[in-house]
This record gives sequence, C-alpha cells and structure tokens, in this order.
Amino acid sequence: MAKECPPLPFNEWLFPPPPPPSRSTAGMSEILNLSYGQYSNSTITHLYNFQESQIPYTKDTKLNHQLSTFLYKSKPYGSTTANYYPRALLFDLRNGLGALNKYEYAEEIPQLNIPILNQSQQQQSQTTQSQKHEYQKSLDQGKADASLLHTGNTKYWTDYNKLIYNPKSIITLPSYQHQYNSYGLNFNLPRQKFDLYSTGITEFKSIGTESVEDFRYWLEKCDFLQGLQLGTTIDDSWSGFTTAMIEVIQDEFFNNKENVWIYGQYNHHEHHHSEQHRQSILYQVSQIKSFIELYKSSSLFIPLLPNYNSSMLSSLDTSSIWHTSCIPALFINSIWGVNNQYVDQVSMFHMQENLLRGDEARKIVNEVKIVGEGDSGGSGGGTGVGTGVGGDLMDIDLTKVRDLTTLTQEARKPEISLGVSQSMENIRYINKNYIVRNKEDLNTNGNAMSIDDDDGIPTNVYTNPYMTQITNTDTFPNILQSKNDKFHIEFNVHNGIKDYLKPYKTTIERLKLNFNDLVEDKAELIEDISNIISSYSSGFESDDDDYYD
Repeated sequence: MAKECPPLPFNEWLFPPPPPPSRSTAGMSEILNLSYGQYSNSTITHLYNFQESQIPYTKDTKLNHQLSTFLYKSKPYGSTTANYYPRALLFDLRNGLGALNKYEYAEEIPQLNIPILNQSQQQQSQTTQSQKHEYQKSLDQGKADASLLHTGNTKYWTDYNKLIYNPKSIITLPSYQHQYNSYGLNFNLPRQKFDLYSTGITEFKSIGTESVEDFRYWLEKCDFLQGLQLGTTIDDSWSGFTTAMIEVIQDEFFNNKENVWIYGQYNHHEHHHSEQHRQSILYQVSQIKSFIELYKSSSLFIPLLPNYNSSMLSSLDTSSIWHTSCIPALFINSIWGVNNQYVDQVSMFHMQENLLRGDEARKIVNEVKIVGEGDSGGSGGGTGVGTGVGGDLMDIDLTKVRDLTTLTQEARKPEISLGVSQSMENIRYINKNYIVRNKEDLNTNGNAMSIDDDDGIPTNVYTNPYMTQITNTDTFPNILQSKNDKFHIEFNVHNGIKDYLKPYKTTIERLKLNFNDLVEDKAELIEDISNIISSYSSGFESDDDDYYD
C-alpha cells in the first residue's frame, strides 16, 4: 500500500499534483477485475477489447499504456511470442458463456464432475447449444470482420470478445440457468429466479472454494496490487454473491484493508413496469439490502443507472445488452486509462484519496455524466468543460443573460447521465471530478473551472487523451451520433444521495412482514441507512434536521 497523502491545499484542487514516486506509480502495478453476470461481463468485454487494441503486434509500436495493469503477459518457454490474458475473474450462470468452452484454447482440459439432476433439461440444453458466432470464427482465422456483429445475433459477451481468457478466469454457477436479458432460473426448479440478494449469498457457498482459489491464482501473479475493481448488478442475486465473496477475500488476503471499487449496475429496471410481481415488497427490500451491503463492502461505490434518453445516442437498441453495456464502458474506460497510461497516470489509491479527502463515509459517487463536446465545427458546442460555453454561444440572446449560471443553463451540452442522482437545484456538491482529453480543453473558453473555485468545491481534474478511442474499437456498436464526437467525463459526489436513500429507510421502517432470511437484522439495516444519510448532512447547517429524519 502506498503511503497515505494528506488532503491537498485549496490551490491544488484543480489539478492534483502527481503523487511521490512509489511502487504504485513508478514500477509494476496491477488491478484485478471481478465481474459478475451477463451485464457486467458484457461491459468488461468492451473494456478488454479496447485493451486488446493497445497490444503491440510490431516491435516499433509506441505504447501509451502500461498493459500489465489489466493484462497478464505470458511467454511460453522457448517461444518468441507472448500471450496476453485479462487479469480478471468472470462469473456467469450455466450456459451463460454461449458457444465458448472455457477450455477451448487451454493446453490441458480437466475432467469435470458436475452433478446433473434434471436429465430432460440437460438433453434439451445439449440440443439447443449455441453455435460459435461468425465473428469468433473470423478471429480464429486471423481476421476480424465486425460487420458480422448485429443485435440479432450478438447475445452473449463471448460473441464479441477478442481476448482469450485463462480457464481460471471463468467460473459458472451450476444451479442457475442463463436467461438472456432477464433473471436466471434455477436449473431444477425453474420457477425460482436468480433475483434476490439472499439467493446470491447462498449460491456463493456452493462454489466459494473454487472462487477463492482462482482469485488466489491471479493474486499471486501480481507484483504490486493497486486494488480490486468489481462490476456487479444491484437488482438481482449477483449483489449477494458479490458481497459474500468480498467478505471472504478481504478477510483471507487483505485483512479488510484493500481498495475495492464497486461499479453496481441497475439493469432490470427496464422490465419492472411490465412485470407486476417485480414491484413486490420482497423485491424492493432485496434491492435496498443489496445497495447498502455493496456500499459497506467497498472503499468506493459507484451505482450506475444509465438514462438512455440522450441526444448523444443514436440507434441504441435498449433490448440489446451488447448495446447498453457499452455506455457504462465509456465511463469506466476513462478511469482505466487514468490508472494505466504512462503519462499523467494516477493510481486507484490516489484517485480514491483525492475523492474521499479523509471522509470514508462519503464514498458513493452518485452523479456520473458523459458530456458531449461536439466537433470543432460546433453544433455540439465547443470543447470547454464546466460552463458548457462553446459553439452554441451565437445561438444565445446575450441581452437576456444576467450571469454565468444563466449562460451555463442556456448553453448546456448534451450528456448521458449514468448516476443515481441528477444535477438539480439546491444540492450541495461535496466534490467534483473530471476526466478530460487534455488540460488545454479547459482553457478553450477561458478557465471554465473557475466557477468551482468561487464555490469552494474541491475539484479534481484528470487527463486521458485516449478515452474516446474506445468508440473506434471494431466491436463497439454504433450507438453514438458520431464515433468522431468528443466527450469528457464527470463523476461527482453531492448530498442529493439523501433523497435517493430516504425512501429506502421509510420502506424498511414500515416493513411488517418477516423477511429475516433477507433483511437479517431490521434495526441494523435502518441504522446503516440513517448513518449514510447523516454523513451527507454533516457540515451543512441547513441540512442538520436530516440527521433526525
């Protein structure tokens, strides 16, 4: 672990100085990724496909990223070539790998002994087994024909995956059957769904030993671990599975002191209105329990609830996981780039310290935005950050503009919101964080960040010149208005999270039914929610009453 840095002085808020030389920044450092379920696995596939595009296939290729952060380089004895494998552990349900046999490219194939109780379903599964995707066949032939990918035939993350995974990177749950874009079903009791937090806790126990041993395998291949980044789903059983595994590995390997970032996705909300039983109190309580336990299990918690109603998006098929999963990938990829680029690299530890500034309770990043900058021609509006003043300036009636805030509102740029909270009036920002392509972008229209200085909001700005290049990956679907459009990332913490959590508290307080298997301790869950709410109230005089709500 790198030495902890003190809080930054006010005049260093805008551009955090590089951390002092340490093993985490000067030498080899790695990040292990754990991904749970079809939604997170689809997202991480987009991320690793971009990492694959950075691999040098010729000796004179210039490297901009430290590939070893996210990839493990293996060079067989006597070979002149090297193989790159993701430093990752992916979990999916039975048949969730599509046509991929995880031992397909392995040198040794072990003998498996998985008990099968439902023979009729096993026979049906063999009959309907997926055929290898044409895109994967083209990769096997040394070509990459992305025209073979479309929403009609791209149903599994393995359909468009470009890297070969070590067999110890893939684990499937034998008891639950994969259902595309829906909850998994119990293999022997099809009416039982993979949807509740408590189900995930139970299922981890069935493969906990294998999961921990495969995690140990990858941990031993790290020289200096920056931390863990996890992708999971809040609104199904993967949340319980995730927290159960974190508890074990934190206790066994890290003494509960490792950096753990959790990207928690909501992915079933699109189906809730069409499935009345999904609105049941049981499911609501499960989702509340998931959110709180993921928060408690993390050192940084980033819940993601993408809003697909954005002018930046075009031809997005919301029923296609291949499409929807690339939206959170745009955000997470910008973080990955900051973590492993050679120039202006910032480790997980220092990004986390810059964001928390000593207050570990305020670790929910509740506002996340992909903000469009348009092209230089400017229908999208310039390249400035913060004020949104750019190419649309000529369309504004300046006689009606009274202050910078009004100008900001009238020239607001298109954006994709991914957070659980939106920008709104009367919120108080605790900190703001930007990832831009270069610092010059901030000064295109003057220092666009100066408004934050006046408000006294701690602000961190990171550079990632390569973050928009992920849209040029051949497997990245055409869901943006233009692949040439530029954007920057904002991820902020503000007290609007209280409004998100207060209904959670009310629901649990009014709970009359006995959900002991799910809630465990009702009083403790209420206290956990209250503590989070109060942590975002302290320091704001006008919010003091919230402590007693």
